[in-house]
Amino acid sequence: MPLEAIAINSLDAPLIKKPGREHELAERLQALYDTDDSQPAGAEVLSIIEQGFKRGQCLYVGMFNDKPIAAVGCFDDGQTDAKRLQYLTVHAENRNRAIDAKFIKLVYDAEVKKGVRQFVPVGADIHRIMTEYELLQVIR
Repeated sequence: MPLEAIAINSLDAPLIKKPGREHELAERLQALYDTDDSQPAGAEVLSIIEQGFKRGQCLYVGMFNDKPIAAVGCFDDGQTDAKRLQYLTVHAENRNRAIDAKFIKLVYDAEVKKGVRQFVPVGADIHRIMTEYELLQVIR
């Protein structure tokens, strides 16, 4: 099964389909962030994400073989038409394997399909990926 980028607006989203594990997503996401030294603690990031959910924001989760292996917040500041991509994390075993770039491209494509025309990368890794793949130009 290929990597998928799935937008969620609740940490209770039923992405993990194994019986008895339907509510495991939040724990796994917190663990992803906790093992990523470039991001704040998992509980802090998930708190920010949950506040964003209340304002209509979303979190993209990278799913591979029924497991969350990546995540990035997709925020709208309400002042421009741009989407801010922030809090990118990738499972430790998948770092340095270009999963982050593929995941950001999937998120970008999904948001463009929704009509988003401009993105603001927050963080050096997201900025590097979007620059390398020429995803920062305003789409007309």
